[in-house]
Amino acid sequence: MRTLRLAVAVAVVTVAYLSSDVASAHHSRAGYDTAKDKLTTLNGVVAEVIWRNPHVYVTWDSKDDKGAVVRWTGELSSPPTMLSEGLSKNTFKPGDPLMITFMPTRAGSPQGLVIKVVRTDGKVVLDLSERRGLLEQ
Repeated sequence: MRTLRLAVAVAVVTVAYLSSDVASAHHSRAGYDTAKDKLTTLNGVVAEVIWRNPHVYVTWDSKDDKGAVVRWTGELSSPPTMLSEGLSKNTFKPGDPLMITFMPTRAGSPQGLVIKVVRTDGKVVLDLSERRGLLEQ
């Protein structure tokens, strides 16, 4: 009887673990401003895309209010998660113009957590804005 209880307990814990949102729980979003009214959208040109664990990164150049070019870095999810969202290593290439919506860092550095990517023709490439718990109300 004790063995059966232990087996059931292990099974319940395993199922709970596998069904939880493990990918987004591996680190905090404390460094990002997660309020919806703080989302930032910039037009820019892709400079580099890096596919490696634990995250995919896209770097792009965008002009600030004074016309100076600022290089931004956007963090996406893990490579397997991005593949499941329909992205691949060839989705973004250096020189591609994009409109990127992201949660900026609280520190004000040119970095952010990417929420949405739209091509200049209006095609939405990635939209994570409806994900549960991604943005604060």
